[in-house]
Amino acid sequence: MSSSMNTKSILCEVTANHPVDNENFILQCTWEGHTPRAGQFFMLKPTRCSFFLPRPIAVFEFNPVQKSVKFLITRHGKGTNELSQMQEGENIQLTGPFGNAWEDFLPVNGIAALIGGGAGVAPLAALVAEKPDYNFHFYAGFKSGFHEKEQEDAMLGAGRNAKKVIVSAEDGVNANNGRIVEFLFEPEKYEVIFACGPSEMLKALMKRCKKKNIPCFVSMESRMACGAGACLGCTIHTTKGNRRCCTEGPIFSSEEIIINE
Repeated sequence: MSSSMNTKSILCEVTANHPVDNENFILQCTWEGHTPRAGQFFMLKPTRCSFFLPRPIAVFEFNPVQKSVKFLITRHGKGTNELSQMQEGENIQLTGPFGNAWEDFLPVNGIAALIGGGAGVAPLAALVAEKPDYNFHFYAGFKSGFHEKEQEDAMLGAGRNAKKVIVSAEDGVNANNGRIVEFLFEPEKYEVIFACGPSEMLKALMKRCKKKNIPCFVSMESRMACGAGACLGCTIHTTKGNRRCCTEGPIFSSEEIIINE
């Protein structure tokens, strides 16, 4: 289900920009357009910037009262580094919301596992906020644990309000020691599994779900230029042919995705 009919490009204002740790930050902007759904994303481009293409970032939180949207972002290149340096009051072009939503694949009842790695927790946290009464088990994995509880809470966002929360860190600091998929002990007890995160995490999870015959849907990351399906830059390989992350995703059934070993 595409949101192309609801997509707008609006000059917005940065209302807050808070670092979580040395790598991650939360950018908050005004948004007067259509209400984004959990799993959707925006294309972000500061008015004053040195990079040409906007950056696709998933919605972390939307506040309909304040008319504001938050993005949880990891610095990993020129574009995200410039976003991290934006100041309150600066202008930013937001185009969106793009893509399909988690709710499109969510059973009416049951238990759903949400598995996020790093900033991949963002669209999953948005789903917990969107469906606060649903029985979600929230699995959040990070490379490094957090020394301050406030940092962990900031990264989890609304995900910390799920019915069950499991946090892991590869260095074991203030968290379960290991990769988050290792702590999905009984995948068969879930009606569905939603995931977003690094490719290696998704590969391990998809293989496990296939073995257990558990429905699994993943939000795929891919380089994007337009967000509207015109440039074909975000194409991924699936059993149904080449598909575009921006307009036919970013959420796909794991059964469709062809895993490159």
